[in-house]
Amino acid sequence: MNLQSRGDACPRQRPFSLGRIHHLGIVVPDLDAAVAQFADLYGIEIRLFDTKPYPCRINGADQVWKTQIGLSVGEPPHLELLRAVPDSVVWDYAPGIHHVGFTVDDLKSAANALEVAGSPIWMGGVKDGDFPTGATYHHDPFGQVVELLDKATEARLTAQLKCASPDSAERC
Repeated sequence: MNLQSRGDACPRQRPFSLGRIHHLGIVVPDLDAAVAQFADLYGIEIRLFDTKPYPCRINGADQVWKTQIGLSVGEPPHLELLRAVPDSVVWDYAPGIHHVGFTVDDLKSAANALEVAGSPIWMGGVKDGDFPTGATYHHDPFGQVVELLDKATEARLTAQLKCASPDSAERC
């Protein structure tokens, strides 16, 4: 059945709102080269954040990976570049968009609602044994990856973006 043939069917109620898109994430094999290419080709300025460990749970197993990202300057939606991590099931390089990130009001409720709707958590942050924290990644029924960010993570990324500015007096 196509959408036009549904006629008077009521739209399905959603238990939460995805809100707005925060970023499009792309895993790249060479982060520095990608930053230069996006600036030269598209005129998009990407600011890199420091490499740091990311404690997470991937497919149910607790892990810690060293990750590095960069975000486009300006207001969301951002372009997020992620350094490829060889042998990682999450940050392995593949051409194209890796994921779409949305900011949500309540991460645990939104992640649970996506799981119930058929988009299980693939990966999520772990902090002091609490899971999920900060962000979750879900595989949807179409094979796409959706990231949910809580508002505190969005605020932290915004602050880091400002600190990464060469004009910033703030040091993070």
